[in-house]
Amino acid sequence: MADADEDVVPRGGTGGEDVDLSDETQDFRFLSSISREDATIPKRGEKDFEPHATALQSNTLAASRQAMHNALSYPRIHHPNGYTYAVYHPESNMAYSQNPKGVLFSKMGQVLSAADDPLGNDEGRGQRLWFLPEEIIYLIERGTMDVRWPSAEGDQELGLPMSLQGAYAMFLGDEASHNGALTLERYSVYANLKRLGYIVMRAPSWDSAGLPLTDEHYPKTAATTRQDQKCHRTGPMIAPGLYRDYIHIYQRLALISFYDPRSRRAPAEPELPNPDPNFRVTYHVWKPGSSNFKKTAPGHPDFRIAVVNARETAVPTLEQLSSLIDTVPYSPPRDDAYFYAKLKNGHKNVILAVVDQGMTSYLRIADAAFGCEKIYERKARGGGTTKTPLQELKEPKAQPKSIATRSIPC
Repeated sequence: MADADEDVVPRGGTGGEDVDLSDETQDFRFLSSISREDATIPKRGEKDFEPHATALQSNTLAASRQAMHNALSYPRIHHPNGYTYAVYHPESNMAYSQNPKGVLFSKMGQVLSAADDPLGNDEGRGQRLWFLPEEIIYLIERGTMDVRWPSAEGDQELGLPMSLQGAYAMFLGDEASHNGALTLERYSVYANLKRLGYIVMRAPSWDSAGLPLTDEHYPKTAATTRQDQKCHRTGPMIAPGLYRDYIHIYQRLALISFYDPRSRRAPAEPELPNPDPNFRVTYHVWKPGSSNFKKTAPGHPDFRIAVVNARETAVPTLEQLSSLIDTVPYSPPRDDAYFYAKLKNGHKNVILAVVDQGMTSYLRIADAAFGCEKIYERKARGGGTTKTPLQELKEPKAQPKSIATRSIPC
């Protein structure tokens, strides 16, 4: 026999009833109160531990299911003032809309040139906005656009509306027959970034190797590092003597050569990149509310994202990552940037969006120069003014300690 507290089931008449949204079987009766003027956000609470075959519990479960069906059966309509429809174009696997309404379309869609427009250079080309497959699916999912199937030739009426299932079937399932490169993993990353407010556009390497490597992919002037002047030393690593700081000692201990991205030189002629097809920059992404973005002249993106399918791709090798980094323009950190920020962003960086059965993880891969960032020379973070060890030696009040060394055999 069930305990007395197990029979206490919250009623559906109050607006602030307790509902645990984390359980597998949810109480959907709170949906019935959303349409009321005094609707409140439902609170989490306890649910029945187990079924005990009482009439009260059965009636409560039936009411919850009916509330769920009522919520799902509610008709979704487009507002007349902002109604926008598009027509599917089977030959290009895209859709077009004449003069769409809404702020959202200022950062989505594009007006194609007369040579690229599948419908030709007619009088409506300047007002015709073409949408890519991932844009159409996203707009249908959020209920912003009504996409119609093409009507019969000579028919003046609009075609039948395209369902969300039909959009997935055509823009994803039939993408390979149109030589497209959109996959479910790429779309999931696109939709996730768009829902977060980012501006997302296809990269030039969407379905190819990308643009040739020019001077912007290399440093303007090749730097000469300190390691080039310390080769073939003889004698002790630290010469006997008196040292006033540790900087000179650490400099003498820096014997192993390190990678310096500033020393790379641009080729005489532009080279074509050769990245692995599974590791290419897929999207260019701008931060939400970016004031420098324009569809006609987007400018440099804030992030470059490469979508990777975790189920079909192994852990990338150093060669694959190097080929991917080479396709990214050279963007060194600021000289006044913090130590860890320089290592995090590097001189080049790209974000890997690893998709594993719908779960996306974002990993930043940077061309960092650890050897160029001297830890023993970095500025200290304290309550007062920041000073380097060398600046501390120049102050009159400082009492530097002497460091005596003796010969150390190599």
